[in-house]
Amino acid sequence: MFSGIVYCKGRVRSAVPRRDSVSLEIETLKDIISPSKGMSIAVNGMCLTAVSFRGKRFFKADVSGETMKKTTVKGLRPGAEVNIEFPLTAGGFISGHIVQGHIDTTGEVTAVTKNGANTIVSAGYGPGFDVYVVEKGSVAVDGTSLTVFDVKKGGFSAALIPATLKETIAEKYKKGDKVNLEFDIMAKYIEKQIKHLSGGKR
Repeated sequence: MFSGIVYCKGRVRSAVPRRDSVSLEIETLKDIISPSKGMSIAVNGMCLTAVSFRGKRFFKADVSGETMKKTTVKGLRPGAEVNIEFPLTAGGFISGHIVQGHIDTTGEVTAVTKNGANTIVSAGYGPGFDVYVVEKGSVAVDGTSLTVFDVKKGGFSAALIPATLKETIAEKYKKGDKVNLEFDIMAKYIEKQIKHLSGGKR
């Protein structure tokens, strides 16, 4: 489990395609915290299992076919920057919101504008997800916990402060970029319970 507070940026060093998966090697810009084979590491919001480490700043992870279908991982090439987050520990702070690392869908950046010192990033997504997005709620965008506003059908906006831009790949977002989106797990559970209690009707 993660919180959407990016630890550091990383860089893809290799992306080796296989029949129905891809093997990534990633270099982190800061030392990996307590590296352990089999640990979970969020890469652009995708919960990946580290299968090996090289030194304190390199790890490899295999990406399954299911993850490839729902995420932007197929577009990652050597040299691409990525967001890195390590899993939460018991008793630690949750500074963002509960993030599983299970991407729901990909979205597209529809606008990037300046608003004083902040940057407004707007994103759109396909049908079926509006129920999970509320004004001042949270959405994980490439693994970054963002508070959203200007919520409308198929889209939302978020204001990013300079510190967030500096520490994440959002610094280089431009119109048309594809992003990974994970919606609030609590909203999904609530929706399921309501559908169950109403006989399957939303």
